[in-house]
Amino acid sequence: MRVLMRPVRSHVLSTDKNNIAVFRDNSFWGCGASGIPNTFMGMVEENLKSARKPYFSMLVDIVGMRVGDPVFLYEKDVGFHGIFKVTGRPFFDPSPVGTVDESSPIRIELEYQDYFPTPVPEDYLFSTKEYETKSWGWFYNTIHGPRGVTTINPECAEALIELLVKINGSAVPSKPAQIRPYVSKTKTDLLLPLGKDGRAYSEDTMRAWLILNIDNSNKRDLREIFGPVEDLEWFANNVPYYVTKRNNMDILCYHNTTRYTGLRLRYKFSVVELRKDAADADDVSQVIAYSKWVAGRLADGEVEIVQPILIAHDFMEAAVVKAQSSDFNDRGIMFIKYNVEANDVRFERVL
Repeated sequence: MRVLMRPVRSHVLSTDKNNIAVFRDNSFWGCGASGIPNTFMGMVEENLKSARKPYFSMLVDIVGMRVGDPVFLYEKDVGFHGIFKVTGRPFFDPSPVGTVDESSPIRIELEYQDYFPTPVPEDYLFSTKEYETKSWGWFYNTIHGPRGVTTINPECAEALIELLVKINGSAVPSKPAQIRPYVSKTKTDLLLPLGKDGRAYSEDTMRAWLILNIDNSNKRDLREIFGPVEDLEWFANNVPYYVTKRNNMDILCYHNTTRYTGLRLRYKFSVVELRKDAADADDVSQVIAYSKWVAGRLADGEVEIVQPILIAHDFMEAAVVKAQSSDFNDRGIMFIKYNVEANDVRFERVL
């Protein structure tokens, strides 16, 4: 186990020179796509009809944000602005605000936490071996293609804060005078569609539900899978794990505690693979491959602190045989069966 620095669950929100001032001055950020429907239910129905639409994947990313989370705005070709924080739950609102029009209706409210006038150029994150090692999450996301919301690992967030201080010296005592609260009368809550006949509509909607509820202390079945809420240091979805491989980990969690030594110790990594239908042997191989990477890249080779988890509606016999024959570690692969019931999702461990 390793002693850790202060944990930070932070996000980078991508923008450009056309919209950065609008987001900053109106205390929000938004994403979407050309031709997106102008109502939330219209967007949901269109994505249910065509799984190739990107709307659900956008929802997955933004529902992982929590009130109080630190945020950096990444301006393309300029760098990282900060530090903002999340002040409300995500919502749908097609109201035009300056250059941000109805094509970016998936939004979240922000406010400045500390105002550093000079941004951090992107290449500063890779200017030393130490910064490069800390910033693996942002680097892999950049290589695999940009996303609107990138939940960065704690070490990367702290590197960005450190660089903001080094470049600026200190934050400006007061935020810019032109900044005002976000105002709208057309907000719609993001009520996620779950599924029918016991199954999730898609792995995106399943992942969105999990990311939204993973730190819910009242979900006993989730606590049995992911442990105490207070130990969930960090979690993210669609986490890239390799430069040349396009597959992403569905969910990755860091677990830590200060209970026993007074020092913050990261004692486990949970690696989650999701299947909306029945999982087969290939799915077992995939979660093992992810877990091996996590053990080597993030856990300093300590395979025993990595917990592979496969969540599916059912498990084929070949998956069971594959898991039983795996010698990845002594923890084994946790099989979790899910079922959509009464607008909720229930989980049961399969022994």
